[in-house]
Amino acid sequence: MFSNKMQVMIYVADVPAAVAFWQSFGFVIIDQQSVDGTSVVEIAPSAQADTRFVIYDRTFIESHSPEVALNAPSIMFFSEDITGLYKQMLEANVEVGDLIQMEEMMVFNFADPDGNYYAVSGK
Repeated sequence: MFSNKMQVMIYVADVPAAVAFWQSFGFVIIDQQSVDGTSVVEIAPSAQADTRFVIYDRTFIESHSPEVALNAPSIMFFSEDITGLYKQMLEANVEVGDLIQMEEMMVFNFADPDGNYYAVSGK
């Protein structure tokens, strides 16, 4: 039986830069390890979050686990203040798409420093 806890692996070119990007939007470091000389960092929107990202160096994964698909997952975040988050990302010079109304919800997408796209939905 599956539990509510989940980790999503994200493969990046620069682990410290990726962690700094997510921390600038409130993510916290849950765990940080060194594996064969490379940093592996688990982050989440809060310490209590059931879903967490584990950020790996893409080159490390390519050399140690070449069978692993390196494409980015499609992730939809939810926000209680989507307009505020959108403005914060614009001010941080994050590449963002238009903030659009879809029925009762607002939606936009954004890219991380590696060009991985994520979506955000909220009111």
